[in-house]
Amino acid sequence: MTISLRKAKLSDAEFLFDLRNQADVYKYSRTNRPVKRKEHISWLSSVLSEKEKKDLFIIQQKSVPIGQVRFDRKQDGEAEISIAVLKEFRGKGVGIKSFKEAVKLLKKEKKIKTIAAEVRKNNIVSQKFFERLNFKLKRKKGKWLKYILKI
Repeated sequence: MTISLRKAKLSDAEFLFDLRNQADVYKYSRTNRPVKRKEHISWLSSVLSEKEKKDLFIIQQKSVPIGQVRFDRKQDGEAEISIAVLKEFRGKGVGIKSFKEAVKLLKKEKKIKTIAAEVRKNNIVSQKFFERLNFKLKRKKGKWLKYILKI
């Protein structure tokens, strides 16, 4: 499957809102509940205005949005990843291809040394996803596992 990435825009708000509010997406997020439209628009506006701290990419197949990859830069060259793909595109390599493409784009623009993934302990699919990408388990804390990949 051929995919491409592009920077997110405010016009992606509806797609991102629908993706974020899919039950199998939000149940593993930090805010594990659906979000309201106003809350989502406020969040997206903030992400898009913080270009030095956040990168949000739309995953596309033939110009149709099918997912998102986001990096939130922390301190000391670390970026935390968030990735979500529409249900019908999961298990087809979209996440792995998207991750690799996003890392290439990130390396060109930013001084990132490590990528971190915070995963709920009950999210076995995401654990296996990050392990397949050579992330190493760094910490277990409460309901969360922290994986790290040096790039």
